[in-house]
Amino acid sequence: MSVFKDISYRQISARKIRVPIRIKLTLPYLILSLILAAAAAYLITQLVLENVEERFNKQLYEAGKISSELIVNYESQLLQTQRLLANAEGVSTAIQSNDPNTLRALTLGIIANDQQEAVEFLDIHGSHVLSVHHRRGANPEEYDFSTGAQTSFTSLEIVQNILAQKNDVTGDKFADLIQTDWGDFLYISGPVYDRQGSLAGVVLVGRSLPTLTADMRAKTFAQITLYDALGQVIYSTLPFPRDLASETASLTISFKDISSTKRDISNQRDFTAANIPFSEILGVWEVRGNHELGVLGVALSQNAVVQASANSRWRIFFMLVSANFLIILVGINLANTITRPLIRLVQASVQVSKGDLDVQINSNTNDEISVLTESFNTMVASLNQSQKELLNAYDDTLEGWARALELRDKETEGHSERVMELTIQLATEMGIHGEALTNIRRGSLLHDIGKMGVPDAILHKKGSLTEEEMAIVRRHPKFAYDMLKEIDYLQAALDIPFCHHEKWDGTGYPRGLKGEEIPITARIFSIVDVWDAMTNDRPYRKALPLEEVISYLKSQSGQHFDPNVADAFFRILNTYYKGKA
Repeated sequence: MSVFKDISYRQISARKIRVPIRIKLTLPYLILSLILAAAAAYLITQLVLENVEERFNKQLYEAGKISSELIVNYESQLLQTQRLLANAEGVSTAIQSNDPNTLRALTLGIIANDQQEAVEFLDIHGSHVLSVHHRRGANPEEYDFSTGAQTSFTSLEIVQNILAQKNDVTGDKFADLIQTDWGDFLYISGPVYDRQGSLAGVVLVGRSLPTLTADMRAKTFAQITLYDALGQVIYSTLPFPRDLASETASLTISFKDISSTKRDISNQRDFTAANIPFSEILGVWEVRGNHELGVLGVALSQNAVVQASANSRWRIFFMLVSANFLIILVGINLANTITRPLIRLVQASVQVSKGDLDVQINSNTNDEISVLTESFNTMVASLNQSQKELLNAYDDTLEGWARALELRDKETEGHSERVMELTIQLATEMGIHGEALTNIRRGSLLHDIGKMGVPDAILHKKGSLTEEEMAIVRRHPKFAYDMLKEIDYLQAALDIPFCHHEKWDGTGYPRGLKGEEIPITARIFSIVDVWDAMTNDRPYRKALPLEEVISYLKSQSGQHFDPNVADAFFRILNTYYKGKA
């Protein structure tokens, strides 16, 4: 340690450092920055970079996202109206009594207020009770009504499901695209129940595709096209829409949950309509969760500025690739050169943090890292020496406490040392090794430290103790715990002082622990403590015969002592007493 103290940082720096880390880091990147600056100047003066295409794609994807959300909103509006109509007072009675006039009076306000285009009321046989349709081009409150005619709605799956009182994963409502005499409509069907909870009829609420697409067009500023599952155009706001290839439609539907995190974004295509170039984003058109109606296309017209020069793109691409390649090469080289010794320092630090203070690192550099390595080695060596000295001082203190307690308790001289050595031997026999033995040593030395809290009048009393006095004596394990629990390095050694009077059958003290609830170290110490007390002279009696002690210990196996610990103890005794145990 004194050699390291004589070497100052200035002396080490002057002898070791030749190329500082700041030069190693600064010079290569300075050169690289000059190269990149020249390349950037060339790009700025020779190439015209436009970000219009990026903005266009963002706008297109945003329009696709909004369109998909609008489809969900329209479905929610239809569902809301259907629920209001189904739960309106008197509607179920009017359907059951086939009273279209009453039904009209009860529901027209709801229909007009929600601005729904088409509503159909059917009875439990699927027969028409009332049909309500908004007049195209008329005021919002003007509707046409019809009743009593045969209807094609009866055979629809979304009606039959209601009449059969079926449910799917989303409930008892169903949705589908329906072709009617008035055009193509998105319909939501749902049941109407009477007051007894019985099915009274069916309500269908629909909105036409022209209305849906026109509203989406107004809100997204994009052209909307609805395709069927084969890619055929169902309806579009484009003047001259083009069908999708059936493979494109199939892939869009099949990979809706794989190709993008947005369910309305699957792929993109470019086409021309009315001599105007468009880019169209494709997604799945679905209702009620998983019912796929086809493909939703959202298209925006391309701006001429989006057509970037292919040559410019390749030039930019290769310039950036080259620059990044140089950066990667330099970065890898610097990382390997600089971090290799640092990694060794990190690994050594982890070993030190785990308690290994014998670590030393060899340095093969000539910079500040070399100084850091030598300083680290010096620090660890100093810590190692300090720890050894500190632990020796701690252990000497514990031995002093044990001797002081023996003097006060008038215990047989050497009792603490004997039980400590025999306990360590028994623990080793039972497979305990390493740091645990150090904690057993400390716990054994301090096993009766709690008697410091027992008054001398009780501790030195020559006659029998009263029940009150005995209760105080039996508190000495708790006194030991209270005395030692705040000492960090003795935390792992508390089991013996606190629990060495617990018994295997649960009749011990202070807590009445039973069986394996008692810490193994306390179970090991317990039998050693009793052995030493019985085989050595005490102020109040002489040592007992060996055969009598062994017989007693065997009788207490399974009562006072852990049977496994007792068996191991007798194996040790056999070594010394040639089979007497």
